[in-house]
Amino acid sequence: MDHVESSGAPRRRLAIIGCGSSGLVTLKYALDELPDWEIVCFEKTDRITGVWGNPYRGFVSTSTKYTTQFSCFPERDAEVEQDGGQSRSEFFCNGEYSEYLNRFADAFDLREHIMLSCQVDRLERDPAGGWSIRFRHAETAEETGVAEHFDAVVICTGLTAQIKQIETPIPVLSLRELNAGDGISNIRGERIVVFGGGESAVDYATRLSRPELGNQVFLSLRTGVRVSPRYHPIRGVPSDFLRNRLMLSIHPDMRNWIGQRFVEARMLHQERFERWFPAKNPAPSTEPETEVAAARKEWAYRLTKGAKDELFNMFHNKSDDFLDRVARGQITIIGLPVDDQMNRFYQFQSQEEIEVNPTKVLPAIGYRSTLTAIAGESLTLASFYLGCVHVSDPDLFLVGFARPIIGNIPSISEMQAAYVTGLISGHYSRPNEIAERHALAQQENLARYSKLDLEIIYPVEMFPYCDYLARQMNLYPSLRRVGSWRDWWRLQLAPATTAHYLYDDEKIRRFFATAPIYMPTLLVTLLLLLKPVDWTFRAVRRLWRRPAAY
Repeated sequence: MDHVESSGAPRRRLAIIGCGSSGLVTLKYALDELPDWEIVCFEKTDRITGVWGNPYRGFVSTSTKYTTQFSCFPERDAEVEQDGGQSRSEFFCNGEYSEYLNRFADAFDLREHIMLSCQVDRLERDPAGGWSIRFRHAETAEETGVAEHFDAVVICTGLTAQIKQIETPIPVLSLRELNAGDGISNIRGERIVVFGGGESAVDYATRLSRPELGNQVFLSLRTGVRVSPRYHPIRGVPSDFLRNRLMLSIHPDMRNWIGQRFVEARMLHQERFERWFPAKNPAPSTEPETEVAAARKEWAYRLTKGAKDELFNMFHNKSDDFLDRVARGQITIIGLPVDDQMNRFYQFQSQEEIEVNPTKVLPAIGYRSTLTAIAGESLTLASFYLGCVHVSDPDLFLVGFARPIIGNIPSISEMQAAYVTGLISGHYSRPNEIAERHALAQQENLARYSKLDLEIIYPVEMFPYCDYLARQMNLYPSLRRVGSWRDWWRLQLAPATTAHYLYDDEKIRRFFATAPIYMPTLLVTLLLLLKPVDWTFRAVRRLWRRPAAY
C-alpha cells in the first residue's frame, strides 16, 4: 500500500470494513468524495457481494429492482411486465442482485481498492489519533495478523449477525445447513417448529414446507405479524410502485391510523378492490379454490389484527407463498411452548394446548450484534446518531445497520454512504449538539418501537429517514430545487425512489423522469383532501411536543 503522496506528505487513510452492498456503495462514494485519500476495503470472504453472493434457489427480493438499485447506477425502470406477476421480473431473482453488484463494482473500478479474504480481527483507538486495525489474510498462516493505522473507519458488516440461540433439548437446525446451496432440500420428513415472526422466520417456514420435502412445519408466534403482498390488489402492480411522495407526506401517526384500517379493509374485501382498481393484465386464473381462498383471507386478517404494534411501527414480511401454505395446512400457526421441553405448545391466540413433538427446531427470533467482535463491548449500535454517526468519535461511522420497517437496506445504505463520506471530507458539517439530538432520537425510537431491542437494531421508515439525510446534504427534491411545478408534482405521484435526491444529475433525472404513475386518481384525490387535516395535525403537535430528531 502506498501511504505517501507525491509531495512526500503522508496520505490520509480510510478503512471500510465489509464489502457487501453497503461496503461497495460506501467505497464508491468515498472514492468520489476523498480523491486524495488512500481507501482500503476489507472483505473476509472471496467475493464482493456479501450475503447476496450465493442466494438459495428460488430467491426473490422483497423490494423491486427499481427501488433497490443504487441511484447512482440505475438499470431498471418502473415499468411492469404484462404477465400478471408470473415472472416476478420486477424483483431480483436468484443471483440477479449478485450480478448487479458485480456490474456496479466494474463500472466504477472498485476492485483494486478491495482486499478479499482479509479478516479484520480488531479495531482499536490509536493513542496518537485515528484507528489501529489488526487484520490477517486467509491465504497466510498468520495468527496475530498485521496492524495498520487509519484516520477514519466506516464499518459495513451489516445486519447478517449470528442468530440468537434458545435453550432446548430438541436438535436445532443450523444456518449453515439451511443456507449452504440447496441445503433445505436435504431436510425431509421432519416435524419442525420455526420460532419468530420476522422475515427470516417466515421465509424459512415457507421453504421448509415445500410439499416435496414432506416436512410438517409449525410457526411459533408470540403475536401476529404483518404479511404484505409483493403485488398489490390495486392495479396488480408491485406494492413499491403505489408508495409515492404524496402518500409519504402524511404524518406517520395519521398514516398508521388510516393505513391500518385500509389494510384490514383490503384483506376483507380484496375482490372488490380488484374490481374497482383492476390490473391491466391480471394473473392467469386457476381453478377456484374457495376453501383455500377463504382460509387465506382469514389468516391474513388474523395475523394482521393480532400484530401488537402500529402498521408502520413494525417490520413487514413480503411472501407470496406463505399465506397460501398456511391456508393449505402446510404451515401451522401456533403460539409459544408450554414449557422448556417444547413438546406441547399453545394454540395461536389461545390458552388451549396442542401436542407438537418436534424433531427439529429453528430459532429465528433476532440477531446478536457483530460490532463487539471487532471493537469490544463498548461499541454498540446505540452509540451512533441516526444509526451511522458515532456520538463521541467523529472519525467512526456505520453504513448498512439501519433496518427498514418498510423499504430496503441498499437504498438506505447509499444515502448513509453519501452522508458519512461527506462528513469525512468536510463537505457537510457534523451536527451541532449531536449528543442531545441523539438522546432525543433514542427517546422517540423507544416510544415508537418499544418492542424492539434498540441496542442491536436501528429501525427506520425508509423515506422519512432518507429525506432527513437528504436535507442535511441539501439534496431534498423541494419545489425550489426541482424548479418546475409540473416536474415537482410528477415526483409526488411517481413511485418513490432515492434517485429523486439526485435530481441535479441530468442523466439520472432523464432515466427516472418518465416513471409511470400507478396510484389511482381516486386515491390521489383522497390524499389531497387529507392534506389540510395533516397540516393542522402537525401544527397542533408542534405546540405540544419538541421538534422531532428527524
